Amino acid sequence: MVDSLSIASYNAGMGRIVAAPTAGSCGIVPAAVLNVRDELGLGIDETVKALFVADIIGYIIARNATVSGAEGGCQAECGAAAAMAAGAIAVLKGAEPGVILHAAALALKNCLGLTCDSVATLVEVPCIKRNAFFAVHAIVAADLALAGIKSVIPFDEVVFAMKDTASRMPPQLKETSEGGLAITKTAKRIQRDLFEKENAHR
Repeated sequence: MVDSLSIASYNAGMGRIVAAPTAGSCGIVPAAVLNVRDELGLGIDETVKALFVADIIGYIIARNATVSGAEGGCQAECGAAAAMAAGAIAVLKGAEPGVILHAAALALKNCLGLTCDSVATLVEVPCIKRNAFFAVHAIVAADLALAGIKSVIPFDEVVFAMKDTASRMPPQLKETSEGGLAITKTAKRIQRDLFEKENAHR
């Protein structure tokens, strides 16, 4: 969790990161994959293979649905990243292709409908903490699949369901800061304070 929080925080501070699949979800894949790799004592070859699989899963989601928070909500960002990480972790643990897809499906389907409701339009709240939650979420999804628990809905159909869900979500829940957590009293106060601070420095 520390790694995912650190990477996401570094991104929020304008640091250079790898958007895997997006900047808002950048801490999930590396934190989950590298921690499992280290725990298993694996090397660079196994890591590269796992990351290739994560890339393929991300490509399938991007090609058939979206990884954009503005288009699909956070299900498309953190959900896609969790699916990518879950598949990669399954690879690190020696899973067969079918199990890998079950891991990805389990991770993604548990995120359907998740809003992109960043406070004050910044990729900080709730984004940074979601990176930590979904890194753990990916590990759980992979472990479930490896234990023989299957996703009743196949991976490709879960991707379709995510696209359909995104099409039904109102714009206010897609990276506009006009819904969800972004319109709470505290969020509005934070946005107002930031705006006033920004104007004071001009």
